[in-house]
Amino acid sequence: MPCSLTRTQRWILADCTRIALTGWLLTDPAVERKARRLASTATTLFGLQFGRFADLAIAEFGAGYQPGSILPGVRFPLSIEEAAALANDIELELATDDQLHAAGLIAAHSPFAQPEVCSRDWRTYVAMLTALGLSIDDETRGWRDLVRERLRSFRHAVSGADAAD
Repeated sequence: MPCSLTRTQRWILADCTRIALTGWLLTDPAVERKARRLASTATTLFGLQFGRFADLAIAEFGAGYQPGSILPGVRFPLSIEEAAALANDIELELATDDQLHAAGLIAAHSPFAQPEVCSRDWRTYVAMLTALGLSIDDETRGWRDLVRERLRSFRHAVSGADAAD
């Protein structure tokens, strides 16, 4: 099913992808302190500058780093470089349907990815998920594996052959 999102819905989806990565990095027990320092460095009067934060995180942790969780063996489904590239493709309207659906899975099920309930972005967020055939009430087990599978060729193109395995 082809995805038909409005420009505003695409912007929300790209932001959800960026916010999810940022949240995972800031709470990853292995890099939490360094990530918070990097976020502080990348924050200006206008808030966190994601591009700068991602560049600093890539320089510090490596482009292929996947943020972890406090739960053993649980990792964000994409590397820093892949998540930043996915968000940029969505915002620039270059994303394929598989990329949009995978980002929708991140937006629906990843901790930190959702806008605040009843905020100005909430209705657009819910409409975006509906347009993608998703809901925050869907089954959440295995969402990380679904994201990785849907983005196999994208991940290969962004990170090289070793990361797509």
